[in-house]
Amino acid sequence: MSDITLSKAVRANLLSLQNTADLMSKTQERLATGKKVNSALDNPSNFFTASALNARAGDLNALMDNMANGIKTIEAADNGLTAITKNLESMQSTLRQARQDKSFQVATFDVTQDSIINIAGGTLADAISVRLADPDPGVRASLTSTAAYAGPDTTGTTQGGAQSVVAYNATMDNSTAITVNGVGINLAGVTGLNNVANKIGTDLGANYSVSVQGTDIVIENIDSTLAPPVVDLGGTAATPSVASFAYDPARMGGTIDIGGTTYTVPGGPIEDFVTSLGTQLGSAYEVSAQGNEVTILATNPGATPINVTGLPPATQATTTFDITDAQALIAAGSITVGGATVNLSGLDFANPTLATPEDDIAAAIETDLGVGWTVTNTGGTLTIQHTAGAQTAPNVSATAGIDAASVSRTDGLAAVNVNGATGNAGAVVSTNDAPADTFRLTYGSKHVDLKITAGTEEQMTARLNNQLEIAGIKVKASFTDGELSFIADEPEAKTLAISQGNATDIFGQETVAIGVDDVPPLNATKAVDKFVELINGQYATSVRASNDNGRLRIENLSTSEMSLVVDKTGNGATSDLKIGGNAVRSSLAREFNDLKNQLDRLSDDASFNGINLLRGDNLRITFNESGNSFIEIQTTTGDGLNAATLKLRDLDPSELDADGSIDALLAEVKLSLNAVRTQASKFGSNLSIVQNRQDFTKRMINTLETGAANLTLADMNEEAANLLALQTRQSLSSSSLSLASQADQSVLQLLQ
Repeated sequence: MSDITLSKAVRANLLSLQNTADLMSKTQERLATGKKVNSALDNPSNFFTASALNARAGDLNALMDNMANGIKTIEAADNGLTAITKNLESMQSTLRQARQDKSFQVATFDVTQDSIINIAGGTLADAISVRLADPDPGVRASLTSTAAYAGPDTTGTTQGGAQSVVAYNATMDNSTAITVNGVGINLAGVTGLNNVANKIGTDLGANYSVSVQGTDIVIENIDSTLAPPVVDLGGTAATPSVASFAYDPARMGGTIDIGGTTYTVPGGPIEDFVTSLGTQLGSAYEVSAQGNEVTILATNPGATPINVTGLPPATQATTTFDITDAQALIAAGSITVGGATVNLSGLDFANPTLATPEDDIAAAIETDLGVGWTVTNTGGTLTIQHTAGAQTAPNVSATAGIDAASVSRTDGLAAVNVNGATGNAGAVVSTNDAPADTFRLTYGSKHVDLKITAGTEEQMTARLNNQLEIAGIKVKASFTDGELSFIADEPEAKTLAISQGNATDIFGQETVAIGVDDVPPLNATKAVDKFVELINGQYATSVRASNDNGRLRIENLSTSEMSLVVDKTGNGATSDLKIGGNAVRSSLAREFNDLKNQLDRLSDDASFNGINLLRGDNLRITFNESGNSFIEIQTTTGDGLNAATLKLRDLDPSELDADGSIDALLAEVKLSLNAVRTQASKFGSNLSIVQNRQDFTKRMINTLETGAANLTLADMNEEAANLLALQTRQSLSSSSLSLASQADQSVLQLLQ
């Protein structure tokens, strides 16, 4: 209140008391909240720094749940891997049990020296007939040529090799650019057909034969197995003429003239045009298309150009329009043509310079358009044309005097031009393969197409046997008294046949031979022991024979049923026997399949919160508030972990027939088990990373929150002491104010 005057002492004590009250209020607030910075007004720097630290701590704390869920997801996958590992170990145990089981079924019966035993089923691919026979060396299938064979007809060659024939041209004289199979030929100072041929032969050496035949130089390989020599004529080579042009389906079709001959061709798709023209031109030219470009290439090199005419010419750009009122148009002062304004203000409708005002307007437009353009008037219709093709027809507009609807524009098109090059006269190379006889040799179920080129008997034999060996056919070629023979390596009941190509020329009509199996001598003397020796020697993987107190005992080494038809005396009176398969191994195969199916179910059930790492899901765990630190966890292949990815399959009982097959299956399961253990190790490593990061994040949150608290929390002991001091100060200030007021009251009492 400005109308109240306080003494200096009262005012001083009052201000002190007010300051004390303010300090007490702040101190009481700190004691109530426990913070010395409650708002930005208290300490902006500390307040905002603490807020940022607390915000980051809050963001990190929000990630802790994600990490916890991630850990549980990995643990769920690990639970699945543990169960799958035990499942695979059970599958191994099942296979080992099958490996150890020998409970194969048997049949026992009497046999004599004349017995015939027919066996089918089990692991036998085909039924077999077993009988005792006298030892026989057998017969090896063989075929021999009908006469002495000297190799293929080499007429036209020097030694039967492949040839490159160079049609000599004078451009070869003095050349240093020619190579043969990479060997440079230096013809500097050498001219003329014979001299050039002699120099080529000298430079090439003994591996080639070089001769002159007419106007050709023939370069032949001495080795008949080689391909024709590669001759590079460089700049001396003749080149073919070529012509090309752009194809326009809208303008082409009808006729085209090539080399003075007219051909009728279709329009439309370029493929139809090329096919039709190529067919009509024949072998003298090759016609092709790339994009919209048609190319005609002469087949024979030379300096004769390809003249192509009859292609679409250029068309003129044309615009026409009608002048409906020349006076109004001239009065308007201008007309717009092709975006440019043509000035008509100098024209006089009443006194035209030319025959009519329309003629004057046409002349003005022509002058403005410039060189190449003509404008004509025909009864008030103006025609604007360009004298060359491929121009854009101009648009026409005016404010008055013309019929806008009458404006008609047709753009000009360029002529279809022919591009090309005339070939050069020069040398030309052609090739001839080495003369060869060919035929197909078949032995049993295999065949090979053989090729015989010229050479000595030793060379031809080596080449043929090399081809047979590569094809995996156990037959050898040889020469005896000049005759070519093919003989099987072993006596066996297989068919040897020669067909196709030159087969009958060389071997006549006898092109098929059948071998006979050998019958090895047996060591046993008794009939039953002979059958044991014979069966175990030839069919040991399918059946096992033994002498059971003078009777023949047949053991079915499979899980499938086996049937026997036994003719004891060989007189046609038979008895039928059945030998069941190994039921234990069949049962173990089913058990293996059940375990395999259970593996997939374990994989399907190893999920947590909708994420299943074992089915190929991708788990992403974020480690920081910005999201740029994270880990993605997935199986090694990304396809999950199940029977299919572990390459496990259902077993057919027949796969447990042989111990070797079981060993192979055990190896496959071992690989699957190793894959599961490797995946478990990877998930364990991932789990360690996440747990380590979880502990780190907890410590970071504590650090951030502690740092924020240090900036804002109050010292309660200090604040309590401050409040007590302020209360004392307030009491003293109140007493001082009272004393100051008494002085003023004393003056008042004197006045009373």
